[in-house]
Amino acid sequence: MFIIHYCKCNDLRILSNELYRKLFDLIPPGIYGLLSIVLCSIFIIVSYSNFPGYNMIENDVSVLGIGPGISAPLFNIGIISTGIVLILFYCSLRYSFFKELTNLSMVNKVSKSSVISSVALALIGCFPVVNFTIGLIHALLALIFFGFCCISMIFYGLIFRKLELFSKHHAYLSFYIAAIIVFYIMTRWSIVEWIVFFSYGIWILDISIFTLKKT
Repeated sequence: MFIIHYCKCNDLRILSNELYRKLFDLIPPGIYGLLSIVLCSIFIIVSYSNFPGYNMIENDVSVLGIGPGISAPLFNIGIISTGIVLILFYCSLRYSFFKELTNLSMVNKVSKSSVISSVALALIGCFPVVNFTIGLIHALLALIFFGFCCISMIFYGLIFRKLELFSKHHAYLSFYIAAIIVFYIMTRWSIVEWIVFFSYGIWILDISIFTLKKT
């Protein structure tokens, strides 16, 4: 019975993987990546424009989530939608471009850490710092996002070095972002958080355009 049950579970796992591949083959990862950049850019720019006195040097990115008027809801909606689209981006990237890797353990680790960071990012938009309790939840989610994003960047850097499809600059950019995240966690300087924000966006844009060209 155990063997039969194991075989059935294994067959279901294989079928599930095939369905995922077919699903993500329909829309290449670059589309999801570009969509996340467009959504995030629009909402962040409009939110920033409607927050008089906001200063990138002194204010964290998430301060936009408690801004006046439409600034706060637009920022939070943008973060939530960006996080959701990034989940699709990373899942599609995993099934579309990492097929030839024999080290499935590394692929699974980078996929899981990327998805966890994206889920945390989306949830950050659900918990703006409006009081102390929600602020603690927000801080925990932010730590999860930065922590798993840093881990995933390290793994992506290692994967990009192994795959001939990607160039060295993809690996170097990944390692650079991981280093900047560590520096931000250590210093908590607002301007460094913005540097992480823009660097991460450039990474997604770079990988998206590159994968679209290779699709």
